[in-house]
Formats: sequence, structure tokens, C-alpha cells
Amino acid sequence: MHILLVRFSSMGDVVLQTATVNWLRSLFGAELKLSFATSREFASLLTSHPGIDNVISFDRRGEEGFDGFLTKLRKMHKFERFDLIIDLHATLRSLRLRTFFWRVPALTVDKRRIERFLLTKVKSVTFRKLFRHRSLGMEPQVERILKDLETIFGDTIARRRTEDYRKGPNRELTSLPKPQAFPLPGPYIVLAPSASFLYKRWPVTSFVKLARELLEATGHHVVVLAGPDDKFCEAFGEIQSERLLNLQGKTTLAQSMSVLSGALLCIGNDSGMNHISEAYGVPCVTIFGPTDPAFGFAPHGERSVYLSKDLWCKPCSTTGKSTCYRDRHYCMELVSVPEVKDAALRILEGA
Repeated sequence: MHILLVRFSSMGDVVLQTATVNWLRSLFGAELKLSFATSREFASLLTSHPGIDNVISFDRRGEEGFDGFLTKLRKMHKFERFDLIIDLHATLRSLRLRTFFWRVPALTVDKRRIERFLLTKVKSVTFRKLFRHRSLGMEPQVERILKDLETIFGDTIARRRTEDYRKGPNRELTSLPKPQAFPLPGPYIVLAPSASFLYKRWPVTSFVKLARELLEATGHHVVVLAGPDDKFCEAFGEIQSERLLNLQGKTTLAQSMSVLSGALLCIGNDSGMNHISEAYGVPCVTIFGPTDPAFGFAPHGERSVYLSKDLWCKPCSTTGKSTCYRDRHYCMELVSVPEVKDAALRILEGA
């Protein structure tokens, strides 16, 4: 059997969908051929993944366009026919792909768009508590994936079998390929202060204060990991310590994966870095602001935790992209440095 998985973005979502890869492998074994279609910028997340046979990437900024990408898929289909397409993205672009291969059976995941929309629009604490209940499908996304697959394939022991297949140190269900070497002085804690949107970021001043306190409270190094555009990370320059290493803008995605894989702990926002950490069995502390853990992106590893304030105004959007309409960014400001530090130390002490 040859299955094509489709998930173009974003980074965290692509990582979370490796739970689907592991589940399918645990069910079908070596006889399954598995291809994964994604955006080129995230292809390195999956290249050399032991559970994936082919990674087919689409360059959104390239000249070939989506038509060229579909042509590339058609050539593959000619020699290695797809028996099933599982659309993990459920967008107009992935719909176009399914339509292009209309003769191939296809399945589409339920992204709980209605539930997430209602959570952002109905500002009632009671209503939010009701919709956060697991019976309504608002569990962590990796559990939701397995639940949906159980229904589709008539399987009832998906999580247990997938955990046995993975045998991860943090009972994680996701996985990533073995990273390239990126030697760092250690042991170390990673701070990932960036996020896809501004309002999903815990204040950089809080991250700087947290770095100071972790350096004082532990003998570990602290590594700052962020992209080339995250210039706000220059604020860490005020810390004069040989145990602080600021790698903002100095690593590729593959190198960042390597850094995260070797960490004791990752502390960051609701972003892809934390999902990468968990895929390598590294626990994380995730800070939620305008988004809600009930959307499905809370950490799922047994040693990971998240921090989120239950305010009447949140969640204000499903992605955290919307501008905050209050005079202060309370959902982030009310998450204190001491509570993040305490959560981190509890994880480190239990290691």
C-alpha cells in the first residue's frame, strides 16, 4: 500500500503530523510505502525520517508554482501509484491536489474549525470550560489524530501501540529524523522566545530575566534559539555570562533541530520549536497567550507542561495573529517569570 500524506505548513503542524506517520507504521509495518507532501521550507524536518519513504516539497516562492508541483506528483504516481491520500491540511490548495488525483481514494481530517471559532467568539468562562472537554474533541492534536485514525481504520489501540512503536523517553507520539551534529557546551537549557506572530510572544524582557535566574539557579548553560529576523533577541546581550549562548540567526532549521535534540529542556511560546523538542523526547514549558491550549497545540509528553491565564478576552483568535484590543497584553504579561522558572526547575529536578 502506498499512502500520500499532505501537510504544507506550518512548522509545528508538520511536526505534529509525524504522529500520523508513526501510527501508520505501527499498524502496517514495513509493507507500507509512505510519501509526504509539504512546503520546501519544512522539508528538512522530514528528510531522512525513518518512517517516510519520500518527501515531495512544494516551493511557494519558486517559479514552478503549484501546477509544477502537481506535475511532479503525477510523475511519481505514474511509477509508484498512490492507493490513498490523507489530507492533513484541509485547505483549498490541498483540495486542489485531491481533485487533481480524483481517482485516488482520499480522506480529510477534521480540524475542529467550528469548535475553535466558537472558543474565540463566545466570551463565557462556562462555555469555554464546556468546549475544552475531551469528549468534544478538544484534546491535544496528536491524540485527536490517533482518535480520528482509529475511527477511519477501525483500530482501537492506536495510542498504546504507537507509544510502544516509538519507545520515546517522554512517551511522545511524534518523532523526527536523527539530527546532524551541532556540538555545544552542556548540559544546556534552550530558550525559544520567537513565535509566528508578535502577540504569541512572551515579552523578551521576561525571557531575559528568566535567563538570568536560570543561570543563577542551575549550573547549566542557557542557549537562545531564534531566526534571523528575530532582532529583539539582541536584548540578551545585556547578560554577561560565559554560560549564555545566543544563537539567534546563526543556525539553519536542521541545526536548530540538532540543538533542540540535545537540550535538557526547552522553554518557549506556542510555536514549532517546542513541538520539535518533544519529538526528540525533550520536555518543554510552553507559554500560551492569545491562543488556547484547547486548540490542540498543548505539549503532549508526560513531563512537559504549559502555562496559560484564563482571561475573559482569550482566546482572541485561532492563530494569535489578531491585534490585541486591550490596552495591555495581559494574557502574556500575567505569566510571571517565577512561575515559568518554577515549572522549569520542577522538570529539571525530575530528570
